[in-house]
Amino acid sequence: MKILTVSELINENYALTFINSLKQFWVTTKSFQCISSPKKENLFLLLVGCSARYVEKSGKITHCKSGDLVYVPKGSEYRVELFDFESEKSHTIGINFLLGSENGEEIFLSDGVFVIGSSKTSALENLFIETIKNNSLNDKKIALMQIFSALSEINLVKNFPKYIIDSVNYMSENLEYLPTVKELADRALVSEVYFRKQFKACYQKSPVEYRNELRLDRAKSYLEHGEISIQEISDTLGYATVSHFIKEFKKRYGYSPLKFRKLLK
Repeated sequence: MKILTVSELINENYALTFINSLKQFWVTTKSFQCISSPKKENLFLLLVGCSARYVEKSGKITHCKSGDLVYVPKGSEYRVELFDFESEKSHTIGINFLLGSENGEEIFLSDGVFVIGSSKTSALENLFIETIKNNSLNDKKIALMQIFSALSEINLVKNFPKYIIDSVNYMSENLEYLPTVKELADRALVSEVYFRKQFKACYQKSPVEYRNELRLDRAKSYLEHGEISIQEISDTLGYATVSHFIKEFKKRYGYSPLKFRKLLK
């Protein structure tokens, strides 16, 4: 057995030997237990609109809230209670998986239940949804590898300067407004040159590149979860022309927005 952090995992030559996923609603059931019936796979569980309390066979208790991602290792025995439902649509998305090293050794992220990360945006949830929508095993694996990568970034973000994290949150919340780098630097009370340098050191890309990726991720979410027109998405996200939006979207995702929407349907 080999235990790695998520950050260590993405630098490891690992293999996904099993993966499946499931969306579940708990408003009626409210609990689940597998005492005396240990889990056969590792589990990622994303809580959407509800909270949960895990009680392991050892007595260890883990509390988690909406937006949290919980990791449960293979072999775990526990009881989980779900509560604080925001609506009847509150749910969890679970991904069961097995990891192995190149020499066949099993890989774990922990030997017990723990909250591995928290998502304040829809990005992580969208990746979880990808594992449910895609029937292809390869597509599911790609989505899970993207989740590992996203979680690694979440862990790294904890060590970023607070003003950089605040700036990213501000960009995410004001994509339609498109704040300039100067405005972000002014809000952080640092020079524009210093802000650009520090941002690049944290994210390995410029503030403008990062903002553009956020815009395209938001556009993708609009296409996945709404009927807003391509023109309206372009206007809402501040693109000068719809043709420029289409060009940038295709460059990032490999399909035009219209083609992407048709594939979803």
